[in-house]
Amino acid sequence: MLITTERLTLHAWSEACFDGLFALAQLPETVRYVGTGEPWSHEYTLAKHRATLTHWTEHGFGWFAVSAAPGSFDGVVSLVRRNATESGLGRPAVEMGWWIAPSGWGRGYATEATTAVRDRAFDAGWAERLLAVYEPVNKPSARVVEKLGFTVHSKFVLDGRVEQRAVLERPRP
Repeated sequence: MLITTERLTLHAWSEACFDGLFALAQLPETVRYVGTGEPWSHEYTLAKHRATLTHWTEHGFGWFAVSAAPGSFDGVVSLVRRNATESGLGRPAVEMGWWIAPSGWGRGYATEATTAVRDRAFDAGWAERLLAVYEPVNKPSARVVEKLGFTVHSKFVLDGRVEQRAVLERPRP
């Protein structure tokens, strides 16, 4: 599966994505607002990679590798099905997340890539609602959430970090 935008190509996750993911997950500035905020170990990255491949097999969608040029790995836009409990919403949702490599920061790649994946998720019927979980202190991600039309649902504290859940319902005709 392929999604293209004016400047980016988003590829369905594959075995070939592991090295790019591991490199991105080693950058302190990239993982700062993800999980513990620490770079991912090889084992943890491999487990995430394998879970992503399984998610694609089970659901027909999942993570997308972002490329700004042929053969480059410039980030990830993720879609992960969450049940009512996992979502924290009391109803199922598809959680959307994103990582863009620092070389793409400030260029609008996150907004461009997530907009394309949001649109595909709704058009293809993968999701009735999208969920974004982010730290409000991460201003660039908060701006992407706002630009995509999400509405803040709740705030919570996890491991001493304030996080927000924001929701975007599938548009009705």
